[in-house]
Amino acid sequence: MTEAEVSYHAIRNSVAFAEEPELRCLQLTGSQAFDALDAVCPCDIFLQDGQMKHTLLLDDTGIPFADVYVCREGENAYLIGYGSGADEIANWVTYHATGITDFSIVDLGESYDNLTIDGPYAWELCAEVFGPDILGLPYLGMLVLDAMFVFRAGRTGEYGYHLLVPTDQKERWVENLLATGAAFEMARADESVRAQCVLESFFFDINREGQYHLTPLELQLQWRLSSQKTTYPGAEALHTLRHSGWTRRLTCFATPDPVNADAEITCDDEIVGHVLVAGYSPARGDCVGKALLNEPYWHAGLDAFQVGGIPLKTISTPAINNLSLKVSPYRHSFHTRAEDLS
Repeated sequence: MTEAEVSYHAIRNSVAFAEEPELRCLQLTGSQAFDALDAVCPCDIFLQDGQMKHTLLLDDTGIPFADVYVCREGENAYLIGYGSGADEIANWVTYHATGITDFSIVDLGESYDNLTIDGPYAWELCAEVFGPDILGLPYLGMLVLDAMFVFRAGRTGEYGYHLLVPTDQKERWVENLLATGAAFEMARADESVRAQCVLESFFFDINREGQYHLTPLELQLQWRLSSQKTTYPGAEALHTLRHSGWTRRLTCFATPDPVNADAEITCDDEIVGHVLVAGYSPARGDCVGKALLNEPYWHAGLDAFQVGGIPLKTISTPAINNLSLKVSPYRHSFHTRAEDLS
């Protein structure tokens, strides 16, 4: 198998390891740390200790510029995610937290490195390396193990853990992960393969469809917004769009052959949308992608489309049946997988 095939197989069937310097992690401290987050985040900031919540950071036109989680650990708040640089996010929070002064922001990326573990048996590897406490960590949960932060999230559709380790301990943990991971057929995750897994699972990708200047309403990300809050950056623009209505929406599709980004999608010779992202899915044996389709063509299960003569069918998400949906940390193991899942 090629390196990319090995990487994909590891994410989907065992364990994959990646270093993600592009993952930002900001810590907010002070008596008004959560007030500052509440002022700038479009979601409700009701978080219990150790809880994470997926949301977005929006510009004044309602366009996402960062794909983030807000987190709570004790009295400290955290913003972790992808998109803009840490300094830009910190400055943006400070600027928009009008009248809120008793908080400070620390870029943990200056003293920590992120190691990401994905795969249906990621939990088992992490338990062996970091201890059994990780097994009790629920999805969208965080904990602190000694000097290390553990965020259970991930975007591939499989079990995922972001491990924020002190920079001076990074090499030791990498060596430990690689040594322990050999028994799990662990591979280093190729970034292009990770992006394909994100695509198959229909997770938002700030670096792909996030570059088309679309609102959360068009991106099918309304679930990351509060239905109650009315004051946050971009709120007025989204209110206007909700009132007037939007005429296009992101939809998952499949094609038998490759198609290019920005290609026109037609139905009975009428242009009804455009391809935004597409890629070959080894798990399916065809190509999957995300299209921006006009209303009323934006529904799943329609096969009346073409892209330059190639048939296109809209499909429900996720595009594959992730193995992590079948694997339970309380009953299964990588080492007995043949019997467990037979």
